[in-house]
Amino acid sequence: MSLWRKPNRKWMLGIPIGGLLAFILGGAALSVFHFGMDYTNRNEFCYSCHIGMDTIVEEYQASPHFKNAQGVVAATCSDCHVPREFFAKIALKIGATADIYHKLTGDITLENFEAEHRPRLAAEVTKQFIENKSKQCRYCHSVDKMDFEAQGRTVARRHQMMESREQSCIDCHAGIAHHLPISLDSPETVPPEE
Repeated sequence: MSLWRKPNRKWMLGIPIGGLLAFILGGAALSVFHFGMDYTNRNEFCYSCHIGMDTIVEEYQASPHFKNAQGVVAATCSDCHVPREFFAKIALKIGATADIYHKLTGDITLENFEAEHRPRLAAEVTKQFIENKSKQCRYCHSVDKMDFEAQGRTVARRHQMMESREQSCIDCHAGIAHHLPISLDSPETVPPEE
């Protein structure tokens, strides 16, 4: 008695058909994933919650990151707030579902956003920017590419000394796209050391 026998033709036909179906379903799943990642990086998606937050969108639209004299293409919300590295991006998107939950359940409203939630959220974002040395800023802004002669003397000196002082962009430019809810130096805004 043999342990192996020749499979019947119907089973043999199922292998390529199953493989083709798996390939099609995998491609469809990948397309849906890619669309979801792209869609949730669009300003329109961010605005769907933040447009009603009194000033968040309006402050951004009045900032040089949205409109500027040089006509430089606007930075999107995701350019500043979403990491480019795949796993960091996925972790952030998963964590952001908590914000969506609180918005849908009414925990975060127009009435309580500025007083109760904005200082905490600003502190969280500020902490991220400090910890990663303003990595998101550096995707577009590079000290190596700055024309120091076109800058004021004090600004040029500070930019040149930034690395040696272990400073990041947010040390001087906090509030460039959104106003700070309270002073960055205030204990209520700066997250506690852990």
